[in-house]
Amino acid sequence: MIPPKDKPTFIEEARRKQIIDAALQTIAEQGYTQTSFAEIAKGLGITKGLIAYHFNGKHDLITSAIHTILNRQGAYIKERVDAQENASDKLRTYVEASVEYIEQNRAHFVALVDLWGSFTSPEEKTAFSETAYDPCRAHLQKIFRIGLEQGEFGGFEPQGISAIIQGGIDGVMLQWVFDPSAVNLKEAGHELAEMFVRRCKK
Repeated sequence: MIPPKDKPTFIEEARRKQIIDAALQTIAEQGYTQTSFAEIAKGLGITKGLIAYHFNGKHDLITSAIHTILNRQGAYIKERVDAQENASDKLRTYVEASVEYIEQNRAHFVALVDLWGSFTSPEEKTAFSETAYDPCRAHLQKIFRIGLEQGEFGGFEPQGISAIIQGGIDGVMLQWVFDPSAVNLKEAGHELAEMFVRRCKK
């Protein structure tokens, strides 16, 4: 039986993943503006037509790449946060796991920072914000609800501090992307985590 066209086969999904990873590596090395289907295809040893079969233009590929980075990071963080019992450990783990994943996938975040500058319309910027930050803030607010129920946390407004925590993580990431020698990412993540846990505790 032939699978429906809107449901990629396992082989097609594997090829899409391969192309996305190659695109991110190419962007990290050459920059967004210099990255083309031809350059990605050259790195993989495939044809431009094969990339075009899987992605409807550069914008589709870039959107898929952004979603891939964020979904992988979100899954990595969630698995580690869910393994913790109390809210303080969940919050600490959220911050430290965020930074761990960034450090383990430098090329992806170098590419992501470059892609931030590729958005040319308010609609694209809003769409990216919804994709990148809505799930992060929702995850943090879930941790805060657990902390409030457990009696660990109190004395703050969850929506605001969620944005501040995510901003702290991104700010450290940006500095490290621009100059990895200027920031000890692991140490910075640990200090951020401790600072925010202290702030949220009653």
